[in-house]
Amino acid sequence: MFENYPKIIYKYRNWSNDNHKNILLKNEVYMSPPNDFNDPFDCRITINYFLLNTPEKIETFIEKKINKLRKIIIENGDDINDAKEKLRKRLQDISKFQNQREILEFEEMDKHFGILSLSGRWNSILMWSHYAEYHTGFCLGFNESKMRNSGLFGKGSPITYSNDFPEIDPLVEEHIMVKSFKQTHFKAKDWEYENEYRLMNLYPNQPSKEERVITFPEECIEEINLGVDISEKHKSEIIEEARKRKIKTFQLKKDAFKFTLKRVEI
Repeated sequence: MFENYPKIIYKYRNWSNDNHKNILLKNEVYMSPPNDFNDPFDCRITINYFLLNTPEKIETFIEKKINKLRKIIIENGDDINDAKEKLRKRLQDISKFQNQREILEFEEMDKHFGILSLSGRWNSILMWSHYAEYHTGFCLGFNESKMRNSGLFGKGSPITYSNDFPEIDPLVEEHIMVKSFKQTHFKAKDWEYENEYRLMNLYPNQPSKEERVITFPEECIEEINLGVDISEKHKSEIIEEARKRKIKTFQLKKDAFKFTLKRVEI
């Protein structure tokens, strides 16, 4: 789908947080469930049942849905025609049906989706403020290709930003990975400054917090960037670790008379 993957993908972190430290000290990342995110639209893209806007579409949907569930319905000792009638009655109030389905689908996403959010840029003033303790933290750079092809993640690619809400039609059968990609890799245009890149896992069974932690190969780390206002103590601790592992390290600085960041290798 994408051709221009970034060569390096970045994670902004806070050295005061032990869990954040582990990204460098233990090569660990956490695959977050969607309900951890600060954007109420993030991973909240569901099937749009309002597209069933004619009696013919509703009947087509009922036939497809019941046929898909036919084996389960029969095994439960239920009647196929009764199941169709029950679904038909529920669809008389599309708003209520939409709301019910969204609640269930959001719960399933939170249980089974695991997402690692990164960025294609190291020099975002806003992201240093939001995700790296007001420029006092650090930003780790990963080799994108090595991470994506490590076998540890199911999907990896940049986010698509749009003013238009993605459409998922209940009458169009989509592969689960295609549907989940649409739900996780589309965000509002307002977030475009993040230049976000995501790695994703789809867990068949709900994972524990410990199972959401992934240990990546050490060779995936390409560089470390230190915040403009990082403390000398944190700086020396990170540099010590970087030198042991021969990781390229940069100190960020404010560009003179510009609203930009620059960096120098140390």
